[in-house]
Amino acid sequence: MNPWDSLLDEQALAAVMPAAYRDFAGPVKGALAVFLGGLDEARQQEVLALQAALDADATVSERLGALAQSCPVLQKLGQILARDPRIAPELRQQLQQLESLPPTVTVDEIRATLIREFGRVDAAQFELAAAPLAEASVAVVIPFTLRGAAGANGRISSGVLKVLKPRIEEQLAAELALLGDVGDYLDRRCAELGLIEIDYAESFRRVRQKLAGEVRLDQEQAHLAAAQREFADEPRVQIPALLDFCSPRITAMERVYGVKITDRLPADLRGRQRLASLVAEALIARPVLAPEPRAVFHSDPHAGNLFLTNDGRLAILDWSLVGELTEAERASIVQIVLGAAALDEELILDHLGEIADAEGFDRSAVAIVVRKWLQRIVAGDVPGLNWVVGLLDEAVQTARLRVHGELMLFRKSLYTVQGVVESIAGGTVDVDDVLVRGFARALARELPRRWFASPVSREFATRTSNLDLLALYLRMPALAALQSAALARRLLDRWTESIAAK
Repeated sequence: MNPWDSLLDEQALAAVMPAAYRDFAGPVKGALAVFLGGLDEARQQEVLALQAALDADATVSERLGALAQSCPVLQKLGQILARDPRIAPELRQQLQQLESLPPTVTVDEIRATLIREFGRVDAAQFELAAAPLAEASVAVVIPFTLRGAAGANGRISSGVLKVLKPRIEEQLAAELALLGDVGDYLDRRCAELGLIEIDYAESFRRVRQKLAGEVRLDQEQAHLAAAQREFADEPRVQIPALLDFCSPRITAMERVYGVKITDRLPADLRGRQRLASLVAEALIARPVLAPEPRAVFHSDPHAGNLFLTNDGRLAILDWSLVGELTEAERASIVQIVLGAAALDEELILDHLGEIADAEGFDRSAVAIVVRKWLQRIVAGDVPGLNWVVGLLDEAVQTARLRVHGELMLFRKSLYTVQGVVESIAGGTVDVDDVLVRGFARALARELPRRWFASPVSREFATRTSNLDLLALYLRMPALAALQSAALARRLLDRWTESIAAK
């Protein structure tokens, strides 16, 4: 008998979950019980001790926050959910504390890691600050200066070190292995738990593969260098520069002076809107509209990884987790949006087939979902990236659609960025609007090249051909008429309700 089955309260979990997902409180409880029950006995006792240290009347949100803090994998999940407006506000408040934790790793432990990585002589060059700056799920950040001649000869002599926590590789590996058990549990019990059959073991295998990169700081260093090149033409964004003295367990980089982006917002609404738009532009619009064949995106853009610098720039930190969108995937996303604008069901289905795993693509089942979402456009919704993601979510849940893993990772990043944008601008900035403006600017830059391009070529940042644009132009009057009719219906309904209220 797994003791966590009795310790976790299904009704309490349901109370803090999004309304649309409360029926899944049972599977969530079961998955948590499998995960926690799989930890070794010593780790389970540590987790239980943290729970026992809370007040007897601690809320379920407080207990879930402490639970997430005790396990790196759960902490990462908590960071993803921390800005999701669909979950209970008290749980969001607890999870937002996971975005930047007070340090628990000591300076002596950090110094011991430096000696193991660089040797005693080279490690002695580093004069470490009295205390770390911050701690994340797998690493701790501490300022340093170089002593004596090590800081001479034009070398940057100060910065910060990102150092893996002691024993974190073993701890993370053990937790990631348990995700396989969670996937197997959900696959075995999906009918009993009321879940759709979508090969949960494979889904968790993809998650496990991605999260394993969290402790590969040499990979993050390569990502940082690539991000610096990508944002070199954007003066409003700062990517920390890599310094010497890096190793697979230590990253040396320039120090970013500022605060977490949600901790010191501009006083005026216009300033907050500009900042929120910059976040959406840098993290969503830029990769979608990248001119390169493969576009890299930050796949962990929670507020703790975004700083507002003292000179007013957006600093994007922690590049350990990144994803890639291929040229074909971005072209299909654009074609789905164009198909939605034209109410073209077949075009949408064709390109959903392009981004889906070929095996098991049930076109007729997906078509039912597409028709439902096209009716939303007839009713007045505007087609955009959020419309596409909503369509994908429902198709995954009801038509067993399986899309490529990187695209699902981008979906997660989109939700995270939307939560941050909401925290900054309070619902006055729409990520889709930012993307449309970026699309229009990219299209304007492409116009000279389009004069000499093949009518069917999509080798542009917008991934649209001249023929695509012509087809959309010819269909725009019909779409405008539908949108106008929908607006008129909404105004009439509002007017009727107003009269009835009187």
